[in-house]
Amino acid sequence: MNKMYDYKLFNNMIKNSKIVSKMEKVNKKYTTMTMGNWKNCFNLVKLSKEMENQYMIWQNILTERGKNMNVISKKKQGIIAIICAIAMVVTSLTIYNPREAKADTDYSQLTYDYKNKSESYMKGAETTKSKWRVAVDTSQSTGDIVNWMTKGDGNLNFYGEMFMNVTWHGVYPDATLEINGVKVEEGAEGVQAYASAEIHVNAKTWINNNAYNVVKVTSKDETQYVTFIVATGNKVDTSTEESTELQKPVAPTGLVANINDLKTNYTIAFANVATATSYKFYLDGEYKKDITNGGIVTIEELGLKAGQTYKFGVSAVNKAGESDISEISVTVPSKETETTGSEETTETLDPSTIKDWTEVKDSKNTMLYYIANKASDKVSVKPEMHGDNLYAAFTLAAKFKSVELNGETIIPREGADIEIPKTSFSKEYNKLVVTNHYGSETVTIYFKVVSATEKTKYKVTVDGTPTEVEEGSTYTFGDNAQGYYDKTNSVAYASGEKITVNSDITVTSIKLNVAMQKGASVRLATPTGLRFQTVITSGNDIAASDILNKDFVTTGTLITTFDLFSANGNVLNKDSKYTNLDIANSGWYNDEVGKFCGSIIKIKTGNYEKKFVGVGYATITYHNGDKYSIYADVNETDNARSIYYVANAVKEAGYKNCDAAQKAIIDKYLAKEAF
Repeated sequence: MNKMYDYKLFNNMIKNSKIVSKMEKVNKKYTTMTMGNWKNCFNLVKLSKEMENQYMIWQNILTERGKNMNVISKKKQGIIAIICAIAMVVTSLTIYNPREAKADTDYSQLTYDYKNKSESYMKGAETTKSKWRVAVDTSQSTGDIVNWMTKGDGNLNFYGEMFMNVTWHGVYPDATLEINGVKVEEGAEGVQAYASAEIHVNAKTWINNNAYNVVKVTSKDETQYVTFIVATGNKVDTSTEESTELQKPVAPTGLVANINDLKTNYTIAFANVATATSYKFYLDGEYKKDITNGGIVTIEELGLKAGQTYKFGVSAVNKAGESDISEISVTVPSKETETTGSEETTETLDPSTIKDWTEVKDSKNTMLYYIANKASDKVSVKPEMHGDNLYAAFTLAAKFKSVELNGETIIPREGADIEIPKTSFSKEYNKLVVTNHYGSETVTIYFKVVSATEKTKYKVTVDGTPTEVEEGSTYTFGDNAQGYYDKTNSVAYASGEKITVNSDITVTSIKLNVAMQKGASVRLATPTGLRFQTVITSGNDIAASDILNKDFVTTGTLITTFDLFSANGNVLNKDSKYTNLDIANSGWYNDEVGKFCGSIIKIKTGNYEKKFVGVGYATITYHNGDKYSIYADVNETDNARSIYYVANAVKEAGYKNCDAAQKAIIDKYLAKEAF
């Protein structure tokens, strides 16, 4: 009976062989599988697992019967082996569903303020940059790994132009990284670095622009995970922590109160607030009435007394609320100080003799102005260009009684400002006279129109010292070896570089200092090795966080053996012809700008006691394409170290701050065992 039972089991397996054949065909098509049939593949894997379990039962039965195996032919035994092999291949498949990480979260409502937000500009296309920001989807995150990656030493970080670094350090060894539902595997396209504690990828390959990208880190035991959302391109516009709802207006600026000739009322004027729908007037902090720009309050209605000082205040209002109150102090004239009119001392001058001209803002040096009679304080917004029109605002009571340009009347606007087409200034010298609402005050401004044949002059300011240069002429920079930094235009100019000047330029001499930290350390992350640390500081009032994060500055570490270093005159730089490693900086150490590490890894056991030396550098690429590198000074005493020497120093210090796994690494180097 046992023989017959075994034979029936075998026949059942033969009947299933057709199913296995179909499974094999699906397996061959797996690499081109689409999202539409991933569920079918999942069911296939489920079926194959059931067959594998059934085979294990059969195998146990046959093993127990031992001798009964001889009732089955060699051919049928071979078929059994083939069926089971195919089953196990199919069950070994891992199916990644790109939609698996997609949650019900509305990503546009997340708060995009992840700790590395300062490094949020990435090259989103070949020639354009788009802002990238990072949020944490707490609905798809759980466990202590969340705090470690968001508040601890773990991080998701962008660097360079196209790279993303996700680091969890040794706290979660062999954690997995998924991007948009696809597991990042060692050796896959765009994977720059793959280690137990961190993975670097080419963002151009793995991150989609103008999209929400799901980046998930999962602990090895799969009990903890954290999900980041990387918003790119146009998604950043709607993925911010700032509210897009209407905000209450800001307080009005430029508040003035002009008393009339009869000393009976005040005209209240101020700069309009863009989002305001109305304004409120306050006396000594108490609301009195609504008011308009240029509105009037009377001494009688406010109950003001001659000789007393009061606080006049104005606030702006809209549907979202009321702004703070802008206030000024106003002293009511007493009868003894009242006058019957106003007198203005005017100066009669020839405008061609004026020396103190000031450029009209945004006129590109085509218009200059001069405010006569020392009345500059009565011009709250100095002349500036608004497109093709000249604009200025005054503290005079509005609506103006008159506005005259070169003796011709211009119809006044409602507010305390003027806007006149540039073409109206038809002469070389032009005279503008503005008279207040009551005819009691005037302001005279002279304008000079620069001739088209007269070249505009610009200023090139180096370290605070300006040099006047005609438009279109050539300027040659000085001999500062590291060049000059133009913060406004985010560009560096080389020593002695020549440029054509078409605008004002302000630069600062670059003074970077590159130094190596004394000694070396053991790199404890996988793969381990000998690590050297570089610190770069910036002088001359240029912040390291500013210049070192620019695209035109690259940093890194050159590493070689001390034997080669000393044999080549103790010189190691990018032009050195002897063997060395050039390790580009992939991110700032502990997010401290200017501090980074370079390591030599996979050291052979025969080199454990060989000294190595690391030289940090910063390379500046200038506006004209030239490059200049600044290197750290190193010597044998302070900087040449072997991995054995450093490991022994750690041991002698009592393995300070080392956990059990890290201590094992140190001991392995001391035992001269290979990794």
